[in-house]
Amino acid sequence: AKRRTKVIVDVREFRSALPSMLHLRGMEVVPVTLEVGDYILSPHMCVERKSISDLFQSFASGRLFQQVEAMVRFYRQAVLLIEFDESKPFYSVEKLAADISAGSITSKLTLLTLHFPTLKIMWMRSPHATA
Repeated sequence: AKRRTKVIVDVREFRSALPSMLHLRGMEVVPVTLEVGDYILSPHMCVERKSISDLFQSFASGRLFQQVEAMVRFYRQAVLLIEFDESKPFYSVEKLAADISAGSITSKLTLLTLHFPTLKIMWMRSPHATA
């Protein structure tokens, strides 16, 4: 019998479409309350998934830095997965904060990768593309 790929998924992620899509692709989805990351793909790989609006909010609150710091500490491969909706203009995310500009989000992502050189950043156009 072929062994199914097991993906450990933070229970809070079940509000998004991705866990059910992974299940439909034949993966074994294991719901757990995770301290670090949203998806554990192997004992060495952890993924933090962010929508664009969550990315802006996480940068503003400083939460993203702490999340990445924890992933890098506990996992050899840390991945920041940024999901955007290709049908929406990238920077008109409900005008989350007037002071957040396209330049500042780019600068913050650049600083994040400079501070955590092993961090991989993946951009996906939808949960369907991610799965």
